[in-house]
Amino acid sequence: MNIRQLRYFITIVDEGSVSSAARVLHIAQPALSQHIANLEAELTTDLLVRSSRGVKPTRAGEVLYQHARKIAAQIKQATDDVRNEAETPRGEVSVVVPPMLGVHVAPRLLERVAEKFPEVDLRIMEELGLNVRDMIENARVDMGILATQNHTPKADHLLLYREPLFLVSRRKKDDPPCDGTSTIKAEKIFDVPLVLSQQSHAVREMVETLAQESGRTLAPRVTTESTRLRLSYIRSGVTCGVLPWPSFDALWQRGEITARRLVDPDLTRNIFLIWPKNQPLNAASRAVRQELVDICHDLFEQGVIRGSLVATREQLQDS
Repeated sequence: MNIRQLRYFITIVDEGSVSSAARVLHIAQPALSQHIANLEAELTTDLLVRSSRGVKPTRAGEVLYQHARKIAAQIKQATDDVRNEAETPRGEVSVVVPPMLGVHVAPRLLERVAEKFPEVDLRIMEELGLNVRDMIENARVDMGILATQNHTPKADHLLLYREPLFLVSRRKKDDPPCDGTSTIKAEKIFDVPLVLSQQSHAVREMVETLAQESGRTLAPRVTTESTRLRLSYIRSGVTCGVLPWPSFDALWQRGEITARRLVDPDLTRNIFLIWPKNQPLNAASRAVRQELVDICHDLFEQGVIRGSLVATREQLQDS
């Protein structure tokens, strides 16, 4: 068993397909299959379950996957350290962001890192909250932005800011201009047709808790994991939505929606920057982390982020 085989195996599991992994790795599929066959022969057990839909790890394969991830991360860390990383940020940094911030953060982060740190290879992914948490806890990425009430104890964290949630609906012709300062009682969300996520991500979890505490029935008109579809339903007037401001800022700029902050009780959530626990950040990761904090401040000043900032620009500069 060698690190190349482990990296091949990790990519196959992540891609869910040998052919997709072969394309990502720039290796012929038969050769990749042979590497995995050799690995299975050495370990005397099947590592993958193959079907028409792709591949999934067996129970033994899942055990190997978890160990392989840790080994790859340790080798990456050792390589970065040996390269005198304290002087010049270099190497790969992977960042995962939620859809509500991805459209605002990703292009700014990519531009800044390319300009300031040309030796950093930045990879940005977009995932929903539960997936962000899982990817960080399993060290599949270097850092991520997580919207939740409480950070995960399995990751180190920095509280970036706190943001309110809004009831968002299509703006009617006779509606007054919306500036985000008007409010509405939180329980009113149960009196309108709602679109929510299917899984209990941060917003839905808060809405479910409110329903339970207020004795109301939660019956969304439609559920979807797609941020694009949720916004489409709202702008067309089919449903209303419970969203943070960055999710609908573009629609608000065009005057297509109206938004009222949810109060009594205030529906607010925390936005954390998190990274794998007990895994020191190298110079490249620290540089990207600082850029993320600076971008959040810029977005706050531009009105894209509403709420209250917590992390300061200077907070991380000496850490």
